[in-house]
Amino acid sequence: MQKVFKIIFGVVLSISIISCGGSSKKSEVNEDHSKTSTFLDAKLASCDQASRNRFIYDFMQDSYYWALEVPRGLDASRFDSEDELLSVIKNKKDHFSFILDLSLYDSVFESDMGNDFGILSDLDENNLVRVLYVAPNSPAFDAGIRRSDRLEFIDKSDDNKSIRLAVISKDKTREVTLNEKSFLKKEVSNVKIFDLGDKKVGYFVLNSFIGENIKRDLDEVFGQFKKEGVDELILDLRYNGGGNIDIATHLASLISGKKSFSHIFQHHVFNSKYSQYNEDSYFDRYTKNALDLNRVFVITTANTASASESVISALRAKENNMDVIIVGDRTYGKPYGMYPIKYCDKVFFPIMMKNFNTDYDNYDEGFEPTCKAVDDKERDFADENEESLNSALYYIKNGRCR
Repeated sequence: MQKVFKIIFGVVLSISIISCGGSSKKSEVNEDHSKTSTFLDAKLASCDQASRNRFIYDFMQDSYYWALEVPRGLDASRFDSEDELLSVIKNKKDHFSFILDLSLYDSVFESDMGNDFGILSDLDENNLVRVLYVAPNSPAFDAGIRRSDRLEFIDKSDDNKSIRLAVISKDKTREVTLNEKSFLKKEVSNVKIFDLGDKKVGYFVLNSFIGENIKRDLDEVFGQFKKEGVDELILDLRYNGGGNIDIATHLASLISGKKSFSHIFQHHVFNSKYSQYNEDSYFDRYTKNALDLNRVFVITTANTASASESVISALRAKENNMDVIIVGDRTYGKPYGMYPIKYCDKVFFPIMMKNFNTDYDNYDEGFEPTCKAVDDKERDFADENEESLNSALYYIKNGRCR
């Protein structure tokens, strides 16, 4: 699913837009762009509104996963924008296809640098802004803002690049000024090892699959886990809306290890007109720091989607002999993939394929949790009293849900 910007008092406070299953510089299917140039080339002769609309309409009738169900005979030129047209013609199952400004696409998908305040938030029961996640290295992180804090707007600069907030942490209130700056995005965070008697349990948060440095960071974490003798793993994907399948396959390979090397990760199926492009992605042939685990615990919410669900789908496939224990809430349900299609000053993300590991593994409705648990927004990640994490630890200790 798409994580959209949270706008608070007219000021953008969230981290980024995440395309669920959308790719960055890499294709979702084995990174082979030569086979898919039909989908990635979009050179319009004109960029007037009628031409933009016609491009979107023609593309949807041709390469869209549900192309045969797109209504025919529409006058595309009558729509005031491509977004308006897209909302009318996309399939009722499609909650995902969207259009993005090229400048925003470049900053989110083509860069390892963030350029915002670094906060993902929602509203609590009193309509106060509650912090869910703070990006490491961000202005908010440097200012000491953390998950569960409440925020109240005071004022902002005319250009929205500076904002003054009241930060409510438990019973203490303080004022902070956040200045927008560039910072290195770090999607792997809150790494911790828990000692549970004779077991060592590794834990970390992976916030998205978008970024050039994620593979390196995962290798570092798993190298640490391997060195410390970790024999159980809790993977926190509660706010991970997806990203690059290539990173997802690497993560799954690090978890399952040698018993899955070179196995099929997922099948990727296009519409009937382009069935010759159907292909498979694979687990790594070899991954140095793989843990070779027989089971994994995955913390999920309704915000867990796409590439995150692909990891669950692939690991729990019979041939990989992995027990995937889902703790939290039902995942979003997005077994679909997309490519970024650049045209004029926009980037179009249409659904173009369906992803699955086995024919019966259809997760349009998401994955049900093995152990139902609340996303405890009042406690930080890696706090063993946080309900979802605590439920996973309880299962490891007792062999059952709480």
